[in-house]
Amino acid sequence: MPVLSIPLTIPRDDFQGRVALVKRLLEGTPGQYETLATYLTEEQAKGKIENFVGAIPVPLGLCGPIEIHGQYAEGCFVVPMATLEGALVASYSRGAKIISQCGGCETLVYGDSFLRAVQFTTRSLAQSAKLIEWCRNHAAEIREVIQRCSSVVSLLDTSYECLGDSVIVTIRLGTGDAMGSNIGSKSVGALCDYVTEHSGLVEDVVVPYPEDKKYIPMRRKGKMVIARTVLKREPFTSITRTTLEKLARFITNFKNMLALHGGCSLNVHAANGMAAMFQAFGQDMAYVGECSQAILECNFAEPDSLEVSVTLPTLIIGTVGGGTGLPAFQATLGMIDCRGSGKARKLAEIMAAVILAGEIGCAAAHCAHEFIPAHERMGKNRPQG
Repeated sequence: MPVLSIPLTIPRDDFQGRVALVKRLLEGTPGQYETLATYLTEEQAKGKIENFVGAIPVPLGLCGPIEIHGQYAEGCFVVPMATLEGALVASYSRGAKIISQCGGCETLVYGDSFLRAVQFTTRSLAQSAKLIEWCRNHAAEIREVIQRCSSVVSLLDTSYECLGDSVIVTIRLGTGDAMGSNIGSKSVGALCDYVTEHSGLVEDVVVPYPEDKKYIPMRRKGKMVIARTVLKREPFTSITRTTLEKLARFITNFKNMLALHGGCSLNVHAANGMAAMFQAFGQDMAYVGECSQAILECNFAEPDSLEVSVTLPTLIIGTVGGGTGLPAFQATLGMIDCRGSGKARKLAEIMAAVILAGEIGCAAAHCAHEFIPAHERMGKNRPQG
């Protein structure tokens, strides 16, 4: 009997019942439930997923060591990455080797905040103007309402925009070591309730304003991070079998081509390493689409020294809350001493350094005409199963 003809219901509050349903779905297929079985308990998965039945294994590899000299990350790190793409970890590791043999890389966190907004609809433009004035006159009360939402939240800035008879109120928050999504939503929800109840000017409301997990240049949030290294002619040439000049030309030329075709993400493949680290460290994978707008840059500091940097203006990550509390992610974060409070900016610097390594490794492979052969050799172009 075809699987789709089976009457299906999802048992509530019955893990074994849901497992039995999965086994029914697998009838007549080569798959077995045992491939989905996991050590995670339903209690551990609570708040992370609904209708929990198991877990999907993603291979975990190690990148590095990579030498980092940052505000928060200092030393040599071996960084876990979770991916299904053959050659990715090898490419990032080669970039890490180049960086380390050239003296390491600098890292800098130059911004750290989370953005949330609420859209109020009023009865007229005059009412919208009054609503903005009311909010500004009650700024102290609004700040108090927001900061009561969490011990780690702080209101950094409030701004106002109008669109027709709608008023968009944006709050920029500090959220400590949490990624910020849930705290931000709770905070803007409290603001919404206070303004709606006390101003007498709100006709309708959308909260939170639906801006997450899509790249909107004027709505950047998260950690703003830069990683920078200075590549020396040796060992770069001996490791990559290409030259600094070819690397510099490649970076300039591909950025020009991206710009010609309307690209706004001027990097080689930053989303690749970002996704692998998001998976490895229990981050919200959907934010990769919003976070991957990295900018790769290079210039010759001296004839035998090429400065290469990557700027990540939107890196939305955390080391507490969300998936980071699950045992596997506690372990992976622990490998780089980024587990728990006080570690989010360190994680951001490590991730930026690894992404820089991936940019250098992949670009060098293109320059040496080794990109396709590497994927052939490591199996990506010869899938099994």
